[in-house]
Amino acid sequence: MSCNKALESIRKILNFSIKSNTHSKIFEKVNLISAGNGQCVAEMVVEEQHTNGYGTLHGGFTAAAVDYLSSLALMTHPRIVEDIGSAPNSGVSVDIHVSYLNSAKIGDKIVINSETVKLGRNLAFLKVTLLRKDDNVVVAQGSHTKFVG
Repeated sequence: MSCNKALESIRKILNFSIKSNTHSKIFEKVNLISAGNGQCVAEMVVEEQHTNGYGTLHGGFTAAAVDYLSSLALMTHPRIVEDIGSAPNSGVSVDIHVSYLNSAKIGDKIVINSETVKLGRNLAFLKVTLLRKDDNVVVAQGSHTKFVG
């Protein structure tokens, strides 16, 4: 599947999730930039709805972004992408770790890079980095392990 088709497919999945009025609604301001070969790049501007009481990017939002966007990246992996149009299945989370390294405030543009590090028979190992776009400072890094067997 081409990268353009993969991007179109995961945009549809994201939009469906947002409209389903579930927790994924928090990603309505996330813009998918590229996708394919087990990777996904997204951007967003931090708005008040994404912040904590200190006016900076909320850790819960960040953890949810690691979970969801790495799952979208996984769905574009060549071994999984055949099923993306019919019955997308990104597996089940086994472990998620997030390191919060810097803050991002309202108005900051964030780039979210998600990648499939390894896809084994039963487990997928994923990595996500959130960067402030203006100065390339890493805001957070996450790892995500999923059962896909």
